[in-house]
Amino acid sequence: MKKILFIAPHSFPIRSSESICNAKVAYCLSEAGYQVDVYACADESTYPADTELDQYLRASSNLRITTVSPDYVLLRTQSPAKILRALAFNLKILFSTGFFYNGISIPYLIYQKVEEDCRGEFDYDYILSRGYSTDLAAILLTKKYNVPWIANWNDPFPIAKFPPPYGQGSGTKLPLFENRIYREIQKRAQLHTFPNPRLRDYMLKCFTLISRDQTDVVPHMALSKISPSRNIYRNTLKMVHCGNVKKPRNPRTFLLALSSLKETIASTHINLECHFIGGVDNDIPQFIKENNLGSIVILHNSLPYKESIDFISKCQVSLVIEAECDEGIYLPTKVVDSFQCGVPIFCVSPETGVLNDIVSHQHVGYFSINTSVDSIRTALLRLISDYQNNKIPIVSKDTVPAFFEDAITEQYRKICN
Repeated sequence: MKKILFIAPHSFPIRSSESICNAKVAYCLSEAGYQVDVYACADESTYPADTELDQYLRASSNLRITTVSPDYVLLRTQSPAKILRALAFNLKILFSTGFFYNGISIPYLIYQKVEEDCRGEFDYDYILSRGYSTDLAAILLTKKYNVPWIANWNDPFPIAKFPPPYGQGSGTKLPLFENRIYREIQKRAQLHTFPNPRLRDYMLKCFTLISRDQTDVVPHMALSKISPSRNIYRNTLKMVHCGNVKKPRNPRTFLLALSSLKETIASTHINLECHFIGGVDNDIPQFIKENNLGSIVILHNSLPYKESIDFISKCQVSLVIEAECDEGIYLPTKVVDSFQCGVPIFCVSPETGVLNDIVSHQHVGYFSINTSVDSIRTALLRLISDYQNNKIPIVSKDTVPAFFEDAITEQYRKICN
């Protein structure tokens, strides 16, 4: 049995979109016959804890999970004593490795824990790192034990190199010590994987020391084993957006398009509901009221992951709203969550981007341009017409197999051959 050291600070417990992505991969690799040792870090972001799903995935017999406490991260809200303690630890990392960025203590602590657990017998066949706060651990272990390192990036890296409006763009320069580790990542990792081709192309502008041959595309995973049963409310056309729509994501253009169709919707005698699960900007409730959408748009607090996908499964379409930018390079996890539920997507996204590619090629829903009320209105009218005529697209493991566990596990078999 091949052994994989799976470095994923955001994985277990399941409390964020990043942890959902990573936990699914760890589970499927273990079910495929690999021994997967996950090194995680307490994740307290985004969602309420999902103990039901967490326990289900942890139960895989070949999966072992070790959690490291996120100590020594420098935070302004800490007491002076904690700041001094964290500063001393970070200086120790800098002097011993030559690398530094705020948060580097997490991968260093993971490195120390792996070494402690291995006790000089490092018998892993591969190191698989997943996203942020993994780099230093993978660099030090790869350098010491000469084990192939597969680095996965669900988003651009680091945050400073996110495209506007999220970050400063691919060309932004990094601080000296951060740039050192950035170059070392490129030198040490054998393969870099990305969830879609556009993100890969963007990161090749950032990772100037690697070639396309050192990259691969592995989508986010829809896991059929946890797909909820479809239980659609037949008498209501229900849309749902799961996840925050705070700045820079802007739901206002979509809401204006929806408001402009109120009379049209009323004339069709369709009962339409649009649900938002997660955080919104403070002015959105008032914006909904001012545009007379109180009977259509319903706001909910965040839900645990399992409850949110149960909610998606009861809807006809899953709404995805992206930030306005020149090119959409992201594959939002809510897209594969929708596929997992057998629900088509309604995208409010950049005209050029990943979601337009998916909808136009896979025919899995509806696409509209996120800067255009007219474009969104046209897509909504098509949705209403399809609902009336029972023509809403069908999404399943058979229609989009590349996003499900069988195809993705097979990709990892080829990578870890």
